[in-house]
Amino acid sequence: MKKRLGKGLLLYRGHAFRRSLLLILIVTTIPTLLIAVSSYYIGVSYIEREVERTHKLQLDYTVKQVSDALGHLQVGMNQWTLNPMSDKLRGIDFKDNYAFSKEFFESLTVLNNSSALIDQSFVYLENPPRLISDSQGIHKLEESGAKPYHELLAVKERLFWRMLQAPALDGLFVIHKLPVIGEPFGVIMARINEKQLLNLAGFDAGLGGTVFILNREGTLLSRDLFSPAVKEMNEALVKEISVKQEKSSSFRWSWGNELYVVSTATIPITGWELVSTVPMSEFLKPIVLVSRLIMAVGLISLLFVLLSSWYASVRLVQPLHRLLRTLISPAGPEPLLVPKDEIQYIEEQWRNLSRESHLLQSRLEGQHSSLRTGFLLQLVQGHLQLLQEQEITQRMEQYGWEPEGQQFVVMVVQLLGFHRLQGSFREDEQPLVTFAAVNIIEELTGNDNVSVMNLHDLSVGLFTMFPREVSPAEVAERLKRMASEIGHSLHRILKMDTVIGLGQPVSAISRVPIAWEEVQQALRHRKLDVPNQIIDLNEPMSEHADSRYPFTLEQDLVHAMVSGLGEESHRLLGLFFQELKAHAKRELLLQQGSLKLLGAVQGALMQSDVMQAGSLFDWGQLYAELLALKDSDEMQVWYAARIVEPLMAELMHHQNDRARDLVERTVGMIRSEYQTDISLDSCADRLGISSSGLSKLFLQVTGMYFVDYLTKTRLDQAKELLIGSELKMQEIAVQVGYQPTYFNRIFKKMEGMTPKDFREHNKL
Repeated sequence: MKKRLGKGLLLYRGHAFRRSLLLILIVTTIPTLLIAVSSYYIGVSYIEREVERTHKLQLDYTVKQVSDALGHLQVGMNQWTLNPMSDKLRGIDFKDNYAFSKEFFESLTVLNNSSALIDQSFVYLENPPRLISDSQGIHKLEESGAKPYHELLAVKERLFWRMLQAPALDGLFVIHKLPVIGEPFGVIMARINEKQLLNLAGFDAGLGGTVFILNREGTLLSRDLFSPAVKEMNEALVKEISVKQEKSSSFRWSWGNELYVVSTATIPITGWELVSTVPMSEFLKPIVLVSRLIMAVGLISLLFVLLSSWYASVRLVQPLHRLLRTLISPAGPEPLLVPKDEIQYIEEQWRNLSRESHLLQSRLEGQHSSLRTGFLLQLVQGHLQLLQEQEITQRMEQYGWEPEGQQFVVMVVQLLGFHRLQGSFREDEQPLVTFAAVNIIEELTGNDNVSVMNLHDLSVGLFTMFPREVSPAEVAERLKRMASEIGHSLHRILKMDTVIGLGQPVSAISRVPIAWEEVQQALRHRKLDVPNQIIDLNEPMSEHADSRYPFTLEQDLVHAMVSGLGEESHRLLGLFFQELKAHAKRELLLQQGSLKLLGAVQGALMQSDVMQAGSLFDWGQLYAELLALKDSDEMQVWYAARIVEPLMAELMHHQNDRARDLVERTVGMIRSEYQTDISLDSCADRLGISSSGLSKLFLQVTGMYFVDYLTKTRLDQAKELLIGSELKMQEIAVQVGYQPTYFNRIFKKMEGMTPKDFREHNKL
């Protein structure tokens, strides 16, 4: 089937017109409908995900607040039990110790007021069984009534959380055994104010939903006491969580014709599970309305789109008709017979034209600069060694070179000081700086005999050809001028130092890889104190003096790093590289010194009993990274970031647990040996630690210096003896570990009165 193309050109409607009209209709109408539909589903899905994510983040923040409050409560309990007064409760008779009883009940009152989460504090003492509180006083317990409290003494942990259902009291408690060290003779219990706890883990009542806490015993804590609907919802949600096979911190849950987002999180300090729900409907209303408006607008504009599509198709098909006229009958406008499918006809004609121009395209592609650069990189890196000299020459001719009668020279430009540009470029933008350097060099050496190669690692290679009749002296002179101009331009524009290696001329292409390797090796002999330098292999290289390695600084630095002295390690690291740079005059010696230091650090860590070096560092990767660095400042920054900081963080983590154990053992020594001549040095010797280290740890954990804690312990015991005995002042001084004269001075200094005045004042 064929149709006639004549004077009624605009009335002609072939396959091209129908396809273009259909395509325009699809392009203009379908996307509008898709946008409306997808905006609804995608928007709803996005809002739902954002609600889940925001709700989870808010819950994590709430968990942190609750955990911090409970942690503060635990710290208060620890501080109360560390008070020397708690040791005196074993078998105490409160009737005969009025002053102690007064101080004891005051301390309970202080503990009650220390946290809004504490509803009431109680102390249970064995032998005889008694339950004590500041509001209810001392309540003696029968054997059956004391059984729930006696069972608390058998719990393994010293401090734990428990839901009690005892006759005298019930509720959620944080419990700490008495004393801190030794066989327990009682417990101190703080009842949690559940209302305050749930207020701390509250939710937005305006959005609906619920919040509750599940403790380890499965007891539910929630604000549903006056809302049966919320209570029913909570019970259903607990069942949903318990039967859910896949444990997830966030999921969607349907209840009462409403979709909720449920998020759960564990409070780390207690192991309780905090559960929060938020309804979805309030967040989805805006996106539903907007999507419906978009669909309505799309339907209204559909008619206009149909009309505009028909007009656009007519306009689009006119150039196609003119192209057919040109291909079929360039001479005149007479009617012609054409195929039914115009596009197929044009495609066949285009293939014929493509075949005729294929040879010209091949030559143009052969001159492409990327192919030339790729060939040069293969050549200098030795990937063409299996080819004969003639084969390499032929390939060079294909790429546009004329190697016949030429001698060849390679150059390498190395950029230095990239770390000084960190304010302008990121670490991963080294290829960008290299690309800028390539463009600058191409502008300076713009002729056919110089080819520039981008090595992407702050290095640029140059391949240069000179006629063989040019003398070696003239070649060297030209290369030096070129290198000098390149170095000055790069330094002026990029603000970076350069080292440029000039290879020796070779007459055979196959020897270019050898010359390239010689230049690369020569760059490692650059002088560190020369900012911009040229290394010419045509000139004899000067011998350099032996470098001096800073062994003393190395030992001090390694010791500081293994000991966890962060500031000292950074200071010694700077001194080490300053000393190394001052005596290692060349890059090769600088790299050798930095590698030797890394080996010393590795050896020290492997011999250290603090940690195993292999568990923290990938030494093979570290050696490879260090070998790639060429500047002492870059090496120093690398050591600080890759060695010192990770090591300090790891050592700090291991030291925290050990510090608490050492301080607890020291407190036990003080309480059991305060009558003797106990000292910080003696405790440090027994624990195997330096006295200065123990003093620092003691202050960090207890908030008091060792001598202050010892003095307080002795004076507390002295007060008890002054009030509860008729011993003389000298006898009391000896019993608490003081000389009588010093006892009077220290007592008056700390209490504001003499021991005698204290006894008389308290007897009144």
